[in-house]
Amino acid sequence: MNRAESKRQFWLREAIIISAFTVVVFAMPLWLTWIGGYEALATKIIIFAIFTLGFDILLGFTGYLSFGHAAFFGTSAYVTGLVFVHWTNEILVALGASLVVTIVLALVLGFLTLRRTGIYFAVLTLAFAQMLYAAALSIFQDWTGGDNGLTMSAQPHLLNIRMDGLNVFYLTAVVVVIGYIVARQIRRSPFGLMLRSIKENQTRLQYTGVNVMAYKMMAFLISGIYAGIAGWLMVVYEPYVATEFLHWSLSGDVVIMSVIGGVNTLLGPMIGAAFMMYFENVVQAFIGELWLLILGAIFVLIVIFLPGGFVDGWRRIRKALGYIVPSRRHNVPDSPESMRKRREHSERGSAAGWE
Repeated sequence: MNRAESKRQFWLREAIIISAFTVVVFAMPLWLTWIGGYEALATKIIIFAIFTLGFDILLGFTGYLSFGHAAFFGTSAYVTGLVFVHWTNEILVALGASLVVTIVLALVLGFLTLRRTGIYFAVLTLAFAQMLYAAALSIFQDWTGGDNGLTMSAQPHLLNIRMDGLNVFYLTAVVVVIGYIVARQIRRSPFGLMLRSIKENQTRLQYTGVNVMAYKMMAFLISGIYAGIAGWLMVVYEPYVATEFLHWSLSGDVVIMSVIGGVNTLLGPMIGAAFMMYFENVVQAFIGELWLLILGAIFVLIVIFLPGGFVDGWRRIRKALGYIVPSRRHNVPDSPESMRKRREHSERGSAAGWE
């Protein structure tokens, strides 16, 4: 197969994947009702799919686990709400204002947190997000409404089109399709390759002269922008901003969604978001508060027996049916024993090379 034919097949495959994704997303109000859901839930699922998609660019590509991504979601939601209350109900104006604030916040937090890795980075992001949450309840409560949240009286509009019902759904559907296309482009670009190299061994990458910090900042910024757009859409969907949008529990939910679906797969975290939103809003009606216990058990079982999430489960099923499935590394940190074996193997290889 020559290069032109290979390139043609690649773009054909990309077109099929994007088309299938678009059809599934836009048909969600139909098929979701068939399994007990409702139309408004489809919009909420897509909003969190955008949130987790951006989160996967940070965690899946670079391996940096953030427990403070609610800071971008909540801050963008508050800025959007304040624009609606004090300025205009035009959502494009609110989008511009929320993006500016989100970008500034991402640059500041990235500069302060990305100098650390592992648990230190995770705790730092958590601390800054909780500081913003506390500020919303105290220092800025005259603007944020404190515990009562921020309520809008006017319905948001997009160029004189009332944003409610299916109009909001189609807006979120367009945004998630664009976001998915952009994320796929990032993954296969040289920039995406550098991000995955950071996940593998950023120290070795630094020794080659690469400005690792700049790449990490860009990944953090892009991930924050996705979260900010999700926060903007949440207020368009429901003209109310709750203080929980800044709480650490929301960041934890995004982590759970990503792990359940499959980190570093782009589709996986979005599937995890759909699963968790369906579980919380539909299954809960039948089993009550027991849903938290069952969801926790599912999360534990997936981490232990299916570390690649639902996407890894689908790959295993295909492999069992005889399909050729390329192998891929698990998307959760290695156990100490696995890390020790890999280190010993590397040392033996180095020793053999010197001999």
